[in-house]
Amino acid sequence: MKQKTLLTKDFQKIIKKQRRFNSKDVNVLLSKLKTSVVEKDVEDAWREFFTTCFVKNKTDANDDFTISSPENVDGLIMSDNIVFALKLLLEFKKDTNLNKVYDRARITAQCIHYMRLLSDNDRIRPNVICGADQSKAFVLYAPNFYDYLKHNYNWKCRPSDAYRQDPQLMKDLITDRNLSVWVYEFDYRKPKQAYINLQELIDEIDKLAQTNGNQYQVKVTDANITGMFSEFKRIVFNNPDEVTARESVTIFMKLLIGDNTDYYLHPNKFNVLHLPNGKEISVDAIALKAFFKHFNRQLKPKEQDRLLSIADRLIEDETRRRKGDFWTPTIWANEADKLLQDAFGKDYKENSIVWDCAAGTKNLTRDFVYSDLYSSTIYQSEVDLGEKYNPEAKESFQYDFLNDDIDLNPESNGEKWKLPKTLFIALKEAAKTNKRVIFYTNPPYGTANNLKKYGTSKSNIAQSKINAYMKKNDYGSAAQQLYAQFFVRVIKIVNDFHLKNVGIGFFTNARFFAGGNYWQKFNNKFFSKFKFIKGTMLNAGEFSDTSNTWPIVFATYKYQVGGGDVPAIDKVSFALKKSAWDEEKGELLIESVNKKIKNKTMLQVYKPNDLSSWVRETLPPKPSYCLDTYPQLSGALVESKGKRPSGKLLKNSLGYMVFNSDNIGEGTTNGGVWIASSSAYKGHGINVLPENFKRVVVGFAARRAVKPTWYNAQDNYVRPDINNSKYDEFVNDSLIYSLFDNASYQAAYRNWKNYSNLANFKNKWANQWFWLDIDTVRELTNEYNQMQLYNDTRGDTNRYVAKMVNQTTFSPEAKAVLDIVNKIWLQTLSCRQSAILANETLSLEAWDAGWFQLKQLVKLFPDKNQILMLEFKEKFEILKKKIEDEVYDLNMLSR
Repeated sequence: MKQKTLLTKDFQKIIKKQRRFNSKDVNVLLSKLKTSVVEKDVEDAWREFFTTCFVKNKTDANDDFTISSPENVDGLIMSDNIVFALKLLLEFKKDTNLNKVYDRARITAQCIHYMRLLSDNDRIRPNVICGADQSKAFVLYAPNFYDYLKHNYNWKCRPSDAYRQDPQLMKDLITDRNLSVWVYEFDYRKPKQAYINLQELIDEIDKLAQTNGNQYQVKVTDANITGMFSEFKRIVFNNPDEVTARESVTIFMKLLIGDNTDYYLHPNKFNVLHLPNGKEISVDAIALKAFFKHFNRQLKPKEQDRLLSIADRLIEDETRRRKGDFWTPTIWANEADKLLQDAFGKDYKENSIVWDCAAGTKNLTRDFVYSDLYSSTIYQSEVDLGEKYNPEAKESFQYDFLNDDIDLNPESNGEKWKLPKTLFIALKEAAKTNKRVIFYTNPPYGTANNLKKYGTSKSNIAQSKINAYMKKNDYGSAAQQLYAQFFVRVIKIVNDFHLKNVGIGFFTNARFFAGGNYWQKFNNKFFSKFKFIKGTMLNAGEFSDTSNTWPIVFATYKYQVGGGDVPAIDKVSFALKKSAWDEEKGELLIESVNKKIKNKTMLQVYKPNDLSSWVRETLPPKPSYCLDTYPQLSGALVESKGKRPSGKLLKNSLGYMVFNSDNIGEGTTNGGVWIASSSAYKGHGINVLPENFKRVVVGFAARRAVKPTWYNAQDNYVRPDINNSKYDEFVNDSLIYSLFDNASYQAAYRNWKNYSNLANFKNKWANQWFWLDIDTVRELTNEYNQMQLYNDTRGDTNRYVAKMVNQTTFSPEAKAVLDIVNKIWLQTLSCRQSAILANETLSLEAWDAGWFQLKQLVKLFPDKNQILMLEFKEKFEILKKKIEDEVYDLNMLSR
């Protein structure tokens, strides 16, 4: 089958004809706009981009552009080319909202004042205007605004002040329909779409500058129609929630292709659009009129058919985006077909029953032909939309895979089944003939609570009959996962119909391949019946409307007749893939994500082999809790406001480590791992005692040092190989790392609510993680005349970590970090007293103040300390990378 591409042939021709920039130029622009701080940053980023497009890159021999700033404009690009007489006036702003006509008018007012100056003083009259900020841009045909130059406005004000000091001009502009223009958007999270939008921006500028005066209209293609529809909804519908998904797409398509006899603005009611059957909806009439003028809607019949096909997907995406499921891009459907061929033979489409049980509008199957295909979906509207696809299918039907026929037995209740008779009979015959049945689909990914900390609640979407069946049959917490329910429904069908030759090809979240308590019962049952064959891992951002921070896998599985034993810990390897635009071939291709790492291995990790269990193993079986009051912390120096904190402090505790879950993402990006000198309000924590100290620092360093990526964030840690020759050095490296990471919140407190953890002191909370010997502190505070710190050492003794540091020989990497930290501690002594006076809440009068406190001191007095801090960051990163490598060497993670 010929592979579909992201861009249409029309758009590819435009790229080849006028390639004024490349993907790298786009990425540079997006990066600079994202990190812009002041308006000059935005101006510099855009000016560099336009210089690249028009001055540096020539599309033909006649190109001869220059960029300058007469009259202090942000930019004026000109050419003396008679055919392409561009005079492009540029104006850039920061923190505007160009979707609002007021902000477009503000920029236009400034440009009109510039045009007056340019016309009077330089004999230059721009023919195109482009205004932009850090995320959007718009283009105006300047001759539409020449008439303003004749009016009696406040021409004495500075152009940049025109929006404030020329109110009449602003009033006239705000009501000018020429400002009802398309606004281009550039989202740094969607660089492919940004590339397309920038190409269209430059193309519009090119066309508007042509001397024949024809206004440029963008060609409607399958590359830009999704963006068109989103913009249409945003600017046209006054109350978008009152318009159903089907209505919004239908209105859009009818007006786009001109089949709009029954869709028109009401002649007697302002801002009202008339629909068939007399229905009326509220719209922005001016925006509606202006919108389609931007597009060339002269479409041939085949082009209309293609766009109507895409419209089906628009409806699907619009109606299903809140339900946790997403349509599958064609390029990934092609990849899935290859994997199915690898698993079940190149002729699987000819000799297998294939059931897409969450078919939607048949995105997976529409481009292929099957001998024995069945397509079902929960929505009848999707059945209707997809009726022209896969006409060879035996049945395309509405069926709730997770609810229909769950309570029925095919042996005794065959006549009551909702399942089409043809499929019912085919499944019974397959049990007799051993014909293969393949369940092939992209099931929804939502949960009943949407994993809570990862997003908003999706209440009730997992409450199905199969959910109840899973709870009854002890599938554990995974019963809340919709895609797990699809797997179990397949198992039930296999059992009910006594099938023996069964395959599965599902797109799913990858999380269950990492194991964990949440998935253990499900995995034990599923993998005892189905064997993993082969799979590909891709970024969820490859799919429409999904986050780009987690992986999706397409995997194939074969049924094991008779089942098997509960599986031991098992590694599963996926090909790590992404889609990428090949500029030479002019098409979208699938390639490896990383040239060095072409495969991703996931390890199923369960208790007691998980890191969390190992860290806790040496805790006393009957702990003795501290009876005194102590701070319940939510940070280094912040006490939790909660009345019922989860953490409890044990006697002789050195502190508390929050240690939530066992995966990489939770320990890094989600802030689920940190150390404090007292108890923490969060649950899932561990008291740090002398008995488990080494395990705690190993657990902390391992969880914090590994760099999270979209493809490793769900990996769970395994207990380390303590017999490995590198283990002892890893412990020592971890000790130093645990003192100076950004999640190292160990601190000393003085005079804080009478808190004390020392028997002979009041109002003194010791930081047992302080690393310097007390005699060293006394000597140096005396030498530097720091009386308050010196006095704080009186009667006190060494801290626990200082004793360990004195007894330990460290690796060069760890020692380098410790040495630079000691330099910073010493250098900041001279400003310690000033810092104590500047912010008494930091407890900097404590001789054992921790690294977090020291960093706050540096922030108070950055000038003399920043160079050392930069050196610290460099050396700490070296240690961090070493620890990351050691984590893999000790088999705590699999690459």
